[in-house]
Amino acid sequence: MPDISTSIAETKLAENYQPLPSNVFIQKTYVEMRADWFSIHKKEALSKAGYPNITEQFTNTPVKRFLEVIENLSKDSGINVHFAAEKQDEAALRLLFVRADENFKDVGDYYQLNPDGSFAKIANRIDVEELKNNYKKGIKTVLDKTTDATYGETELVHFNKETISEIRREIAYQAARGTVTGITTKILSLGDEETEERIARDKKDRILQRLTILFTYVDKSNQETDFETIDRERYLGTIAIQNQGIVKGLVAAKSQGVSGLNSGNPIPPPPPRGEI
Repeated sequence: MPDISTSIAETKLAENYQPLPSNVFIQKTYVEMRADWFSIHKKEALSKAGYPNITEQFTNTPVKRFLEVIENLSKDSGINVHFAAEKQDEAALRLLFVRADENFKDVGDYYQLNPDGSFAKIANRIDVEELKNNYKKGIKTVLDKTTDATYGETELVHFNKETISEIRREIAYQAARGTVTGITTKILSLGDEETEERIARDKKDRILQRLTILFTYVDKSNQETDFETIDRERYLGTIAIQNQGIVKGLVAAKSQGVSGLNSGNPIPPPPPRGEI
């Protein structure tokens, strides 16, 4: 495993040169909208189908452990984060993190993220395939009907090498500053073309109305916090870049909830080759 303490220390030495996370930062406006879309279109459908109380977040992974897993998986590659379930007829989700090759295929061991924020390494591929299939044959069959996409609900979220590196560097930077001690991973859903104007503008409408994830910060008091609170100057610089030509983003700071980090691609289908 990489020496995370050294990684954080090196990040601290270079803090004056830390790039803005403009490619991976998700503003409150979008987080709030995606959380609402998840509640209205995903949770309600699952509840009616006999899947109440779906897992919505994986709470407060210690930042050192989170970085340890991400750095181990993404040294020279992207990563895949699979939706999984321990039982086909239950709504208790798990997330499986694994290295991804240039064809978006899984490589090596998996790390299962549990609702309490803990990671557990899984080397047995039979166990992994069972966890994936329980989700595909259970929850996913219900959620396939909640998206207009012909390929159905998300099976996994792919983060290319550049994206996961930007997320990792930003989290390591904040950890080095002492502003965050943990990471919470949330399950959200992208909205439709009207609400996701940034995606529609970039002609990525194939990923609309589908599950995705979001990484948010936890502070020393074990409370969820956000970029706006812990790093105001860099936050303002980031949204200045992101908001060019977009009206909705200008009111992001007034939205409720928290912001976070994402910009992974829901799969299927595979993202365009130029995005890897």
